[in-house]
Amino acid sequence: MKLSSHHIKRRIPLSLMFPVVMAMSLVTSAHAAEKKVDDFIIYYNAFNSSFLQPAVARTYKIPRSGLTAVLNVSVHKDNPEDHTSQALSANVQGRVKNAIGQYEDLAFREIKEDNAIYYLADFRFRNKEATDIEFFVRIPGREKPIMISFDQKFYAN
Repeated sequence: MKLSSHHIKRRIPLSLMFPVVMAMSLVTSAHAAEKKVDDFIIYYNAFNSSFLQPAVARTYKIPRSGLTAVLNVSVHKDNPEDHTSQALSANVQGRVKNAIGQYEDLAFREIKEDNAIYYLADFRFRNKEATDIEFFVRIPGREKPIMISFDQKFYAN
């Protein structure tokens, strides 16, 4: 039986994208880190959207461009007793600032897939220019937001 392309639905889980992007950060200009506050862990990384495979970019509506970056944020509740963590929904807001002081608000999209929850925002950058990135995570039930900021230099591909 021959299957045509409309009989096969391919879906690349975002949960597979995160480890790939984390590995890329070792050899590229991608930035990956985590911040632990109380019982919460915020995982985040920023990378050039051209690193994404076209199918992944299409699935998650991320523009692939040599001058577009993606900020990926995931919020987890730490469970130290069994060395696990649980993905949480949160409110994530942020902005980026370029070298001449221009700000751009980030529009995060929530992606839920299996047990994973991610927040993605894309933004434009200038080649070889430092970009200041800051974002706030508001977790339901936690009074104070968690603020994270870092700067990163992106390179056009």
